Amino acid sequence: MKVFRAALCLLFATFLIIIFNSFFNSFQASADEGRRYAMATSRDVYLYSKMEKNTELFAIPYTYCVEILQEYDEWYHVRYAKDDGLYEQIIGYCKKENVREIDEPPENIYLHRTVDLTLSSGNNGDSALPELNLSVTAAFYGNFYRGDTSYIYLLYNGGFGYLEGEIDDYDINEIPSAPTFAEGQPTEETGDSALVPVIVIASLALAAIIVLIITGNRKKRGVKRDNL
Repeated sequence: MKVFRAALCLLFATFLIIIFNSFFNSFQASADEGRRYAMATSRDVYLYSKMEKNTELFAIPYTYCVEILQEYDEWYHVRYAKDDGLYEQIIGYCKKENVREIDEPPENIYLHRTVDLTLSSGNNGDSALPELNLSVTAAFYGNFYRGDTSYIYLLYNGGFGYLEGEIDDYDINEIPSAPTFAEGQPTEETGDSALVPVIVIASLALAAIIVLIITGNRKKRGVKRDNL
């Protein structure tokens, strides 16, 4: 009997773990679903520091996204990147006409691409003075174009800056097509409704354990009275 009750307790503990994980995943999914994203569907979608012309910082990498924080007449207030490794989030603005809001973001929302640089102290042409060369790694955010010259926008050691050049050899996300919904098409069960069966099963298991424990205690008391 003790082994059987222990097995039931183990089963109930397993159900509790399942419920906890389900609630956690549901909460995480709800948080993600509450976010809005827009994708750069061309290579000249700029992130602006202000809702003004001539405040462009860099072009958002093609097929990558910004998170929409607020919405104005012609602008989105957005976040690009997040605090992760070499990267830091940037808060800025995008013109609505230049991005496409999407229902589900790609697996890689922001581009992670690093650039290896060599910093040289220089010696002003004096060969008797050895140069100091340092190899560093910077985070690439996007390209910036001014006239016929292109630059890359980089973050290194907490500071942003431009370096002449262009980077376009990165993986491209798939651009989602416009969603279509057939009339009367059933929707996938998500959120708390998907947890109902699990909660019911766990509740039944708990009730069964309580009944078995109470029944077992009664039988033990009954055996003691008979022995008396």
